[in-house]
Amino acid sequence: MDDLDGMYRQALSQPDVVGLSVGTRPDCVPLAVLDLLASYQEEGHEIWLELGLQSAFDQTLERVNRGHDFAEYRQAIIAARARGLQVCTHLIVGLPGETATDSLLSLDRVLDLGVEGLKIHPLHVVKGTRLANDWRRGGYAPLIFNDYINTVVQMVARTPREVVFHRLTGTAPQNILLAPTWCNWKWRVLNAITRKLVEKGLEQGALAATLPSAVNSD
Repeated sequence: MDDLDGMYRQALSQPDVVGLSVGTRPDCVPLAVLDLLASYQEEGHEIWLELGLQSAFDQTLERVNRGHDFAEYRQAIIAARARGLQVCTHLIVGLPGETATDSLLSLDRVLDLGVEGLKIHPLHVVKGTRLANDWRRGGYAPLIFNDYINTVVQMVARTPREVVFHRLTGTAPQNILLAPTWCNWKWRVLNAITRKLVEKGLEQGALAATLPSAVNSD
């Protein structure tokens, strides 16, 4: 813990650094680390804990070999929020075996537990992975551009206005990305999301108050 504190302190001591954004997995968040991050926040630094959940469905997490389940995410976020830490949760759209409805249910479960930020991006097929082998064999079909846009638009509309979207898409280095190739067109994706929101007359939070809770859905 002393080594970790030393590294964080070194970063916070830099003149242009106002805080920390610490990314980790739900099963790698000891209470002692949460206490450490909370102590920096109490000193006036801006602290974000980023938790890579990706999906709220245990069968998906097992299929993609995440190594944790949704219960571990729930424990981590409850402990973080008990300490007043801001949490940004990562979700992936287009995971094997999942539909747009599954992505929306994952979002609902995250929102029901409480979160201050979200990062959303499409699943990338990259070289040297089991997913790449499945894709080559035809066992995985990459997400279609318009399907991603439509799903993210619904996710934005379902999310309360006070939640900060840190990311609505993501890219992978061109030398390792196999599919979908549109992942590298960041601004095309963002502009398409914006246009679709306008087209549908939606904005962030527009559907948030009209939807039933999904946290206990199977």
